[in-house]
Amino acid sequence: MRQTHGEVKLVDGRRVASPEYRSWQMMKNRCLNPNAHDYAYYGGRGISIIKKWRDSFEAFLEDMGRRPTPLHTLDRINVNKNYIPSNCRWATRAEQSRNRPYAQTKAWVLAERLGVKRQTAYHMIGQVRAKDRGDLSWFQLSPSREAEVRKFLKEKK
Repeated sequence: MRQTHGEVKLVDGRRVASPEYRSWQMMKNRCLNPNAHDYAYYGGRGISIIKKWRDSFEAFLEDMGRRPTPLHTLDRINVNKNYIPSNCRWATRAEQSRNRPYAQTKAWVLAERLGVKRQTAYHMIGQVRAKDRGDLSWFQLSPSREAEVRKFLKEKK
């Protein structure tokens, strides 16, 4: 069994799509299918797909090329912009995690420095900022950790 685009083949009696074809299908599902579980974060907030990609896997593949490794998936460089050639790339999970809205704080840098999870570093930054606003209700950092976070925030400016 062979599709005209050559991206679905028969393997052990099963139809198997190429990774690039699956990425293309999932992109379309996220943006165009209101029943998709993650539609609210894509199509539901206005993220669209350039017409030539929406209508043609071949055009998508021509612009994007093959993914470099099995660790790479489709990523939008600016998460608030559409799926267009200049805003898309193949990226690893680590690269993509740094591209999320909460990553604007560059918490992963602090996490690497302190040897904690990214989300923990993000919360530490939030605690210091809350303390600076006078909200001490959930402040739990030790003085030494607070000093490290403050040093990081000062460097970041």
